[in-house]
Amino acid sequence: MLNSGVLDVVTGLVFIFLLYSLLATLVQEIIATNFGFRSKILERAVFRMLEDENKFESRFKSIFYLFKRSGNGGRANSATNTFYKHPLIRFLGENDGHKKPSYIKKETFAKVMIDLLRGENVKPGDDVAPLIQQSLEAKRTSWGKAGINEATNSYLSSIWTDAKGDVEKFREYLENWFDLTMDRASGWYKKHVQVILFFIGFAIAVIFNVDTIVIVDKLEKDPTLREQLVQQADVFARAYPNLDDQIFNQEKEIKDLDTKTQANGVLANDSLKDKLTQAKDNLEKYNSIQTLRNRLLNRADSLINIDIHKANDIVGIGINSYGQTFHKMSCFIKSLIGWLITALALSLGAPFWFDILNKLMKLRSSISTEKSEKNDI
Repeated sequence: MLNSGVLDVVTGLVFIFLLYSLLATLVQEIIATNFGFRSKILERAVFRMLEDENKFESRFKSIFYLFKRSGNGGRANSATNTFYKHPLIRFLGENDGHKKPSYIKKETFAKVMIDLLRGENVKPGDDVAPLIQQSLEAKRTSWGKAGINEATNSYLSSIWTDAKGDVEKFREYLENWFDLTMDRASGWYKKHVQVILFFIGFAIAVIFNVDTIVIVDKLEKDPTLREQLVQQADVFARAYPNLDDQIFNQEKEIKDLDTKTQANGVLANDSLKDKLTQAKDNLEKYNSIQTLRNRLLNRADSLINIDIHKANDIVGIGINSYGQTFHKMSCFIKSLIGWLITALALSLGAPFWFDILNKLMKLRSSISTEKSEKNDI
């Protein structure tokens, strides 16, 4: 049977990691929202599809570009640039600081691509199949007269052939292509976030002096401290039974806002009514994003002043522990190692540690039940 003392040490450490990874994730979300990380990853995905190039082979160079205010898309006369100039895409941006959408529906992508291939001067009832065929043969969009990359054009020609010139079937192939690419883009985003979380985690570990080695040492030596921390962990787990929905629903909110904007956006015509509707939706979306940012800041402030403050008081860590820690440490390297371990742990993300904490609390509960049954016998 697992020693209850060891289990309490692990549970306490996991709880500390959870609290600070929550803070790291909230900070990362605030940064991602302000710099438009999702819109830039999406732009890269579109660039990869339409230009067949990988401009960001280096992970760190790729992360650096996430912090640039300008986009990372194609040249002025490229298919990517023309794609983002289409009214249906252009009007999805939040404001001047975030001109690119963070989420595009597959139906939106397919419509814009067909528009680019068939051109602007299409009348109701016109057969657009010959226009699409002409654009693919010329390797140039009819809308904007942008050149289409050789490999991209080959793929578009391939699915056009598979569709046998049927525009609706071609639309379905475009939607499937976009879905596959977005699956990859989600993976890119998670990898980038994990690297950013490491650096945020290291900064938090240094600022709050969250030294894993010191924490483990204190938990091992003090049973009372362990019990207090485990009790706080139990209260926290009961207070947030659905942490993913309660804390990490901002990505869904952003997608919902983009989806609503796209559903009411400018389509084929560009009438005054459409423009007024779009302006209203953009204002609503901007206000909602501002509310989201404020809520993230409030969550971070509450987390620091309530849950983290309580845990720090119990374990004796935090900003106020610096004098005591450095007085006792034999060298700075030991603290640096402890901070690095903490940073690596926080980079795994709060959902990971919350899942581990729940499993540990269930295991601890089952062990307590077994002990109680044995004592009754």
